[in-house]
This record gives sequence, structure tokens and C-alpha cells, in this order.
Amino acid sequence: MAKIKKTLSEKERNLHDIIKDAQRKLDKMKSKQQNEIGELACKNGLNEFDFALLNESFRNLYDTLKNKS
Repeated sequence: MAKIKKTLSEKERNLHDIIKDAQRKLDKMKSKQQNEIGELACKNGLNEFDFALLNESFRNLYDTLKNKS
């Protein structure tokens, strides 16, 4: 069976398709993670607080956890 060589433009198109698919999968994973974090926040009553206060508190939590690792 003879191998058919792909042209450079076909290879490039193939790589672009792979990248687009990987980006779509990454976006889907990020969206799922954000939903899970949001559900966790609501489960613990954080939806009752002002967003500015939550933003500052999450920033402090991030700094604290980052320094521990």
C-alpha cells in the first residue's frame, strides 16, 4: 500500500483542527470547573455576600493558600 503524503497546507489545516478541538475541550473544562466552584460557593452561603467583599476575600484566600504550598 502506497503512502500518500500530505501537502503542507493539509498538514497545517490538520494542526489547526487539532488546536481548535483542544481549545474547545479546554473551554468546556474551564466552564465545568467554574460551575462547580459556583455551586460550592452557593452551597456554603457565599451568594448572600457582596461581590466586592467576596472578590477581596478570595484574593486573600488565594494568597494564603499560595504561601502554604
